[in-house]
Amino acid sequence: MFKKTEPTKFKEAPIKQFPHCDARILHAPGDCKFCDEHKDWQFLRQVWGIAFTGWTPDEKELPDPATHARGYTNVNAWRGNKAQPLVLHNHLGGTRSGCPACEEN
Repeated sequence: MFKKTEPTKFKEAPIKQFPHCDARILHAPGDCKFCDEHKDWQFLRQVWGIAFTGWTPDEKELPDPATHARGYTNVNAWRGNKAQPLVLHNHLGGTRSGCPACEEN
């Protein structure tokens, strides 16, 4: 026989702000400047074997919760849920390395 009890409810939210409006969205390290502020969550996704948003799970991973709930095309339908890469080289119009001046340092 199993007894089902209600879990203890939080009186105050321990998480003040999620990286995106949809709390299920979490992008891979390096994909999004907002998600990169939550490296502990990204680490947990990897340890728990859950795919990151926008990634196809391999045979041992669970699907990303946001993509699973909304579908691949709808998960990025609203700009507030899209990955926002860290712009390091906006003088070249890119988002990552490739700037000879910056790579010399």
